[in-house]
Amino acid sequence: MFNTNKGCNMANKQSRVGAGVYAYLLYDATFKTVVCTPENEKLVIEILELLIPGKRIGHIDFINKERHGLVVSEKNVTFDLLCKEKDTDEEFLVEVQNREMDSFRDRMLSYSTYPVREQLAVKLQKRRSGEMIDPMDYSLKPVYVISMVDFVLEHDSEEALEEGYISRYEIRNGRNNELLTQSMHFVFLEMGRMGLGFNEWDKCRNMLEQFIFSMKFIHQLTERPERFDSPLLRDLFDATELASMTVTQRQNYDTIMTNELDRICQISFAEKKGKAEGKAEGKAEERAENVKALLRAGFEAGTIANALGLTPEEIEKLA
Repeated sequence: MFNTNKGCNMANKQSRVGAGVYAYLLYDATFKTVVCTPENEKLVIEILELLIPGKRIGHIDFINKERHGLVVSEKNVTFDLLCKEKDTDEEFLVEVQNREMDSFRDRMLSYSTYPVREQLAVKLQKRRSGEMIDPMDYSLKPVYVISMVDFVLEHDSEEALEEGYISRYEIRNGRNNELLTQSMHFVFLEMGRMGLGFNEWDKCRNMLEQFIFSMKFIHQLTERPERFDSPLLRDLFDATELASMTVTQRQNYDTIMTNELDRICQISFAEKKGKAEGKAEGKAEERAENVKALLRAGFEAGTIANALGLTPEEIEKLA
C-alpha cells in the first residue's frame, strides 16, 4: 500500500491546503460543502435563476442528497445539490464535474430517474396511508437537471449552444418537435469553453461569463473584481471566502483538498510502479495534466513537488 506520509509529507501538506483567499469550487465535494448549504439559500436560488432564464424561485428546501439504488447491487448516489421549490414542488438537481468522462449525458439522464421515482414513491405512500389519491395518477412535477462541467461536450452543431456555453434538452417528438412532457429538463453549462486566463476577468462580456470565470478562477483571486458587482457574484465571493468560514466548514474544506492531493499521490505512485514494470507508456502526458490541475486548484509548486516526488524544475517544465 502507498505510504502517503513518505510520499506527500502530510504535516506540511495540511498546512498549505487552501492557502488562498477563496475556496476552489470545481471539485464537486468542495462545491457542495461551500455553496450548496441552507445558509446559502439565496445564492443557490440566484444560480438556478441564472441558468434557467425566466424561472423565478421564492424559497427552496434542501433535500437529502443521498439516494439508494432500486436493487441491492445498485450503488447509492450522492448528488452535489438536490432541492425543491417550496411553493411549486419543482425539483432541481445540480452536479459539478471537472473531469471529462464517457457517456456523461447518459449519466445525468440516469440521475434524473431518482427524483422522478421518488415523486411516485411519495404518492404510493400517501395512498397506503389512506389519502384519497387516484391510483392511476402518474403526473410529475418538473425536474431540472443542471450540469456545470469544466470541459467541452460534443454537439452536432454550435447552434445547440446558447451564449456559447449552455445547451438545453427536453423530450420531444423527432418529427415535429412536439413536447412529450413538461417534467424533464436538462441544462449543461460547459465552463470548459471559456478561453480566458485567471488574470483576464476584464474580458468577460456579460453576467454569464463573469459567473463562469468566478467558478473557474475564484481560488486564484485575492479580491472580487470591481465589475463583478451583481448580487449573485457578491454572494458567491462572500460564501467562498476562506477567512469567513466557520471552524467546521474550514476543516471540511481542508479535508477535501487534502484527499484530492492524496489521490494525486496515489496516481503518481501507480505511475512510478508501472514505469518500473515497463508499463508506463503514455504516462508523461497524464502527469503533466495532474500537475496543471493541482496548480489550477491553488496548490503551490513546492507542495506539488513534495507530493509527487519531483523537483521544482520538473514541475515548472510540466506546467
